[in-house]
Amino acid sequence: MKTINNLRLYILLVSPLMIFSQETDTTKIERESYTNFDFSYSRDKGNTDLDSRYFGFSYTLIGDAGPLNDTEFLIDFNRSDDKLEGYPFTDDQSLTLKFDVWANQRLSPFLFFQKSFDNIVGLQDRMNYGLGGKLGLFKGFSISYAFLFEKEDYLLYDFTDSTGTGNYIYTDSVLVDTNDYYYDVGWGDEFYVYEDSTEIYAYTDSTEAPAEEFFRHSIRPKFKVKLFDENIVLDYRFYYKPRVDDFKDYLLEHELKISIATFYDALSINLNYSDKYNSRYDGVKIINRQSGIAYKDRDTNLSIGFSIAL
Repeated sequence: MKTINNLRLYILLVSPLMIFSQETDTTKIERESYTNFDFSYSRDKGNTDLDSRYFGFSYTLIGDAGPLNDTEFLIDFNRSDDKLEGYPFTDDQSLTLKFDVWANQRLSPFLFFQKSFDNIVGLQDRMNYGLGGKLGLFKGFSISYAFLFEKEDYLLYDFTDSTGTGNYIYTDSVLVDTNDYYYDVGWGDEFYVYEDSTEIYAYTDSTEAPAEEFFRHSIRPKFKVKLFDENIVLDYRFYYKPRVDDFKDYLLEHELKISIATFYDALSINLNYSDKYNSRYDGVKIINRQSGIAYKDRDTNLSIGFSIAL
């Protein structure tokens, strides 16, 4: 099984490159390429101890590839590594490869590969690859479907057999106004009622979840439009990714990207927003081992930055 999967992966990655290398009739080959670099670094010391790094790279090759017209080959890589007070609060990485045939036509088949991790939510490694197709319905709107093989490895613990430490994290509290009660308190004393709390558990008896292999559907509506002489690009995408064998285990992702051109053609201002939901996390059983708190099922991110195109 492992040999077959490796062979599939090799074919998926190498085939597009081999097709692009076939130049039997160079007079008919017209190609364009776009390269983007994104980098940010921030370091605060003193009352706040923050160390933040981000790097992004994207390369797109568009043109005719041998007998295939209007193809698009994409390499996209990004890495985030942030620490606050010495503890990680962002630690993720993603590599995506995509080969699109008839990329700008109404119907476009594609090959897809992605390898990523996100240690903050316990995802040590995720790899998926497969094939799919995109259908353009009307101006700016399209829908795509992909059938993916996925290998997933989470660092997850179930605290069913674990013991409580007696310590609690209080996430919802109300300050009591002592003027309304018969309290004899000193200057600066405050009273709180803690309405919602989570007990910290010890994991001496818990077991780590094993890596899994399965198939996944990926359904993605997309709306992309260029405004004001293409000076503003709006790109919204929504992903629904259920497991083939269990539709109750699924991922939901919203992505909104807005790019605004500046006075310099190669420089643009980018606004990115994402909202991700993982049905695996129930807020009770699956625990972050470092903090002792259950993983939340939803993560959102908003970022504003600059992008340079070469």
